[in-house]
Amino acid sequence: MHYYKYIKPIIVLKLSILFLISCHAEELDEKSNFMQFNVDVKLLSTSIYLDSTNISLRPPIGWDLILDSEFKQLSESIHDGNNIFDINLNKAFKSMDGALLIISQVQSKAENFSYIPPNYIEILSQQFSIKDIPSLKFPINKIPILQYLINTDEYVIIRIFVGNNLNYQLDYIIPRHIYEKELKKIESSIGSINKQKEKT
Repeated sequence: MHYYKYIKPIIVLKLSILFLISCHAEELDEKSNFMQFNVDVKLLSTSIYLDSTNISLRPPIGWDLILDSEFKQLSESIHDGNNIFDINLNKAFKSMDGALLIISQVQSKAENFSYIPPNYIEILSQQFSIKDIPSLKFPINKIPILQYLINTDEYVIIRIFVGNNLNYQLDYIIPRHIYEKELKKIESSIGSINKQKEKT
């Protein structure tokens, strides 16, 4: 997904969209198949559902739904991009510091992440002009997850594809200068992905 191509117009619109990594990147390995997330519910907002599914997650606390006008601009920017596969913007949350969570649905009936091309890491490397992009496949609460981590001089990104025949893409986006502040929130949010809506 070419978010890189539509970051610029969003920044012009002062949505302050930058990228960051979550969890502990040094612990990620392409051959690993297990990740443990420390979920602190005090760092999370109320649960939301991925549309038309029984999968829920909790955005980081202090990250609010973006305004309708911003949602429209972001959605149009996504559709105007030269995307690898089609996605539709579902929801987006942002913090006052410019952190962002983009939730999109992949328009594909392909199962087991087969809509992602074999050279996806190479495509991302060219897109962001970096060499190393760790990837990891693991379950969260028995839900298959495929994760890509992108780390540049200005920002870091964690991109998550949700499996279980749902085909959703989550992008957690945070300016690097607030990485330490937001890291535990993001880790808790990712770990909150579940098949049942959690109690608040």
